Amino acid sequence: MVYPIFENYMNQIKAILNRLYPLEEKKTAQIKLAFIFGLIVFGVLFLLNPFGDKNSSILLDSTYAGLLTFFSIVFDFLVLFPLFPRFFKEEKWTIGRELIFTLIIICTIGTFNILAAQVFWGSTLPVRNWFRMIFYTAAIGIAPATASILINQARLFKKYRREVNVINEQLELPKPVETVTALLTPQQNILTEKEYTAPMDQLEVIEIEAENEKDNLRIASVNFLAATSADNYVKFYYLENDQVKIAVLRTTLKKLEGNAAAFTHFFRCHRTAFVNMASVQTVSGTAQGYRLKLHQLAEEIPVSRNLNQLVKDKLAAIHP
Repeated sequence: MVYPIFENYMNQIKAILNRLYPLEEKKTAQIKLAFIFGLIVFGVLFLLNPFGDKNSSILLDSTYAGLLTFFSIVFDFLVLFPLFPRFFKEEKWTIGRELIFTLIIICTIGTFNILAAQVFWGSTLPVRNWFRMIFYTAAIGIAPATASILINQARLFKKYRREVNVINEQLELPKPVETVTALLTPQQNILTEKEYTAPMDQLEVIEIEAENEKDNLRIASVNFLAATSADNYVKFYYLENDQVKIAVLRTTLKKLEGNAAAFTHFFRCHRTAFVNMASVQTVSGTAQGYRLKLHQLAEEIPVSRNLNQLVKDKLAAIHP
C-alpha cells in the first residue's frame, strides 16, 4: 500500500516540475533581471542587517553583496546560455529546469563570494570547506527560490488563461477555409479559374526562397498556415486539398518576413514562428504566454510575451 502512495506522490511532483515556465532569453532583459536581484540583496542586507555585524559598514557590505549577486547572475546568463543552447530553449523550459538553473545561480553566488574573499581579503578555505559553504548556500536558498518559482508560475498561468478566455470569446466561430492548390512549380505561371477552388482575388502567392535557390516554394497565401524555425531550417505548414502539408527548406524566418511583407495577416509572433493570423481559430495560455491554435494544425504556435498586445490587435482586426 505504501508503494502506490509514494508512486502517486512522485508522479504529482513530476507533473509540477514539467509545467511550462517562462525563460528570459534577451540579453538586455537578463542583465536587468540580474540588476533587480542584486538590488534586492542590497536592500535586504542594508535595511535588515540580518547578521548584526556592528564592526563593519552596513552600506559597504550590502553594496559588496549586491554587486557579487549581480555579476554572478550575469556570468551564468552570458556564459551558460551559449555553452548549452539545447538546454536553454523556452519551448522546453519547465519549472524543473528553472529550479536547476536557480540552484546553479545560487552555487555561483557562493563561489564568487569565496573567490572574492580570497582575492580582496586573503581568506583561504580548504577545498572541503569550500564545497561545504556552497552546499549550505544552496540548501538555504533553494526553499525560498522554489516557493517563488511556484507562485510566479501559478500567477502567470492564471493571468494568461484569463486573457485568452476574453480573446476566444471575441473570436467568431470557425469558418470553412477555402483552399487552393498550395504548392506551385516555377512553370505554373498562368493561373486559371478552372485550376483553383478559390476566387481569383484570393490567388496571391507567397514566394519562399531557399538558400540553394533550387527548392523554392510558391504557396497560395490563403493556404499558408505557419512556419517554424529549427537551427538553419524552416518548417512550412500549408493546406493542399484541405490537408495539412509540411515542407522543410534551408532558409530563415527573417528572409520569409521579407518575402511575405505584402501580406498584412502574416506575422512574426515569436523568434521561432511566423503565422497567418487569419488561420487562428483559438488561443490558449500557459505560464509562458499565448499559444495559437490554427486551422487543422495540431501543433500550437508560441507567441512572445512582448507581442501579446499586437496579437490581440491583429485578431481583433480580423474578427471585429
